[in-house]
Amino acid sequence: MTEPQQRNRGRQRGSDAGRGDSGQAGSETARSGRAKTAASPASGRAKKATPVSGRVRAVGVPVSAGLRRIAVDPGAAAVFSSAGPVARLVEVLGNNVLAAILGVSRSQPSRWKQGSEQPGPESRRRISDLDHVLDRLLMELYPDQVGVWLTSPNPHLGSARPVDVLELRGAAAVLPAVDALAQGTFV
Repeated sequence: MTEPQQRNRGRQRGSDAGRGDSGQAGSETARSGRAKTAASPASGRAKKATPVSGRVRAVGVPVSAGLRRIAVDPGAAAVFSSAGPVARLVEVLGNNVLAAILGVSRSQPSRWKQGSEQPGPESRRRISDLDHVLDRLLMELYPDQVGVWLTSPNPHLGSARPVDVLELRGAAAVLPAVDALAQGTFV
């Protein structure tokens, strides 16, 4: 067993007392100032480790590989309530446009925003999809271009309008067209 393997094995056996909140052991880069190397199990050749967010990992190994379990706070449902995305969407699109996209009455987004009613599961999924797609588009386009992009035929979607594809098939069907836009791919 190589020295790095022995160190890692000792860390796995050790208590969680020496670990931070993330459950990760101390960073080799933080201790020595340089990245360590690890042997590749397949070839036996050394791979250079790359620092990622203050942590060191071997190339090709996800940072999350060291997580054994993830505990989600019991109050997470309240934090992820639909009030945040609804408020954002009403602010950006307005009640009437949001209601038309979601296929609900014009007053419904206001009631969701005020908290007097909660969206059902299907509306909540559609709100989340629209919020995500708008967030991604605003990373690539100016706000005045986003509306044009959503309502124009898109060759990556078989000449369908992204807003229609979003309604019928969800965000997963629209995101490849957003990715193509981000990469500068035009058909």
